[in-house]
Parts: sequence; structure tokens; C-alpha cells
Amino acid sequence: MNLHSITVSACRGAFDRNTYEVNLLDWLENVRPQIPLNDYAKKQLPAIMPHGVFSTRRQDTFQHHSGIVQIDIDGKHQGKKFNLDFVLSEMQNDSHVLAGGRSCGGDGVYLLYLVDGINEQKHKEWASEIIDYVDDKYRAEVDAPVSFNLSSLRFASPYMPFINMDVIPFNAKS
Repeated sequence: MNLHSITVSACRGAFDRNTYEVNLLDWLENVRPQIPLNDYAKKQLPAIMPHGVFSTRRQDTFQHHSGIVQIDIDGKHQGKKFNLDFVLSEMQNDSHVLAGGRSCGGDGVYLLYLVDGINEQKHKEWASEIIDYVDDKYRAEVDAPVSFNLSSLRFASPYMPFINMDVIPFNAKS
């Protein structure tokens, strides 16, 4: 798979219903907003829909899958033993992570897994397998609805992401 050809939908924020198609790697490398001061400011940040391309923000306007499953690990939902720096360090050794980094608020982590042969019909099943994999590997509570929902958003982060150009696609068992 040519990583430079992965496209996803983007929008100007959570309240923008219009989307436009962007190159995933270009967007991750070049969209760098200020740290949001509150939840309202966060929702104003540019965002992508990492699971694919959509005509609008509505899930029923899905056009094609990107081959990505988004994993969101919110710091506020973790136990006392959660170590954000450990997850950020270990994700760089995970051969299936295409990209990841510190979330826009700074207290969580996002991971974008490249998945071999994923499509709209099998998305939820394969997302479930990756959630189990992440739970075992990182011992972190994953925000599963973000992974399951095809049209979920990923807000731009002020922190530079890790990008793995040697990624090995995750092979789902399904």
C-alpha cells in the first residue's frame, strides 16, 4: 500500500458539516493548531475523519474506507497506573501503528492503525480486534465508540505526531 495515497475527509471543526478530501500524512504533518484552552476551543480545531472519505459529516455519506482504525486513549478515563509517556514511547515500537501522538488536549494518546483488507462492513469487527490488541499491549482503556464509529473525528493536535513509514498492516482474524 502506498501510504502517500491514503485520503480521508477533513472539516474546519466539530460544528462544520462540510468536508473536503485530504492526504492523511500531509494533514498530520502540517496542521498544527494552538493548544485549546477549553472544550469549546477544542471543537473549533480542524479535524479529520480517519476512517475514510465522506461527502458530508454524516455517516450515511460514506464513500470509501481509508484502511485505518482510529484508537483514542483518553487520560481522564485511565487508572492511576496509566503512564502517558510509556504509551507514547511504546507506540513507536508497534509495527502496526501508522501514526500516533499526544491528543490535542495533551492528556491522551491517539493511534492510527493500518489494517489489511478492512472495509465498511467489517470495520466494527476489526476495530474490536485492535481494541483488544491495544488493551493487551498498553494496558489502557480505549474509547471504543471512537474506534467503532466510521464518522468519528480526530481533532488536530498541536503536538507533532509519530509517523511510521515502515508500518506493517494489522491482519485481522475475522
